[in-house]
Order: sequence, then C-alpha cells, then structure tokens
Amino acid sequence: MTKIKASCKLATIVVVDDDAGIRESLKDLLALENLDCAVAATAKEGLALVQSLRPQLLVTDVQLPDMSGYQLCQSLKRDPAYRGLPVVMITGRFTEPDDKVQGFESGADEFFSKPFDPFLFVARIKSILRGLTPQVA
Repeated sequence: MTKIKASCKLATIVVVDDDAGIRESLKDLLALENLDCAVAATAKEGLALVQSLRPQLLVTDVQLPDMSGYQLCQSLKRDPAYRGLPVVMITGRFTEPDDKVQGFESGADEFFSKPFDPFLFVARIKSILRGLTPQVA
C-alpha cells in the first residue's frame, strides 16, 4: 500500500524586514501555527520571493533599506497578478494615526506597531487567511 504524503503547512507567508532578529522571530512564531514562512531583508528580495513562491500573505516592515513598505505594497497592488495578496504592515517607529492611514491607503490589510502582541498578530494573520477564497488549479 502506498502512503500519500500530504503537506501539513496551511499557507506560505513572505516576511520582509531588514532586522534579522525580527525576521527569525516572525518565522518561528508563524511556524508554531503551521504556517510556512520565507524571509527577505529588502523590498527587492521580498518581491522576488512573492513572484517565485506565490504566497498567501505578505508581512512587510514600513522602513526598508531600498524602498518603503508603503511603496512595496503599492507596487504589488498595482500589479493584477498580486492585487489580491493580503499585506500586513509592521513598524518599529512611533506610529501616528497618519502612518496607519498611509498604510491602509497603500493597500495594507492590517497594520501593527512593534512591539506587538504575538497572540493578536497570529490571530489577525489567521483571520485574514481564513477570508481568502481557495484558488482552483
């Protein structure tokens, strides 16, 4: 009898943050929830991962070395291939309401200020993923 190996990962998420500690912390946190995570340090690297992996969600820092998270989000939302990709923005700087407004106007689905509650973060990620319509091959 042949056993069929099923993938146990619920979704693939790309995390873009220039802080290696944050990238690894988020990767570990998401792995605990059975979510596969690929990480990048720059917007350009993140965009390449999005194009190659076709993830179900993107988490991006606002402040990146090559472009802002706002610009990354806008770039993806302008592309018909990625328009529906949910984006969660995170930032380590003190957030003003205008920062969140700019994030949402850029196309973000959620916005968190660091440090954030990991339980709330995961709950929002899972909620966003539940709202996605399964794609038919």
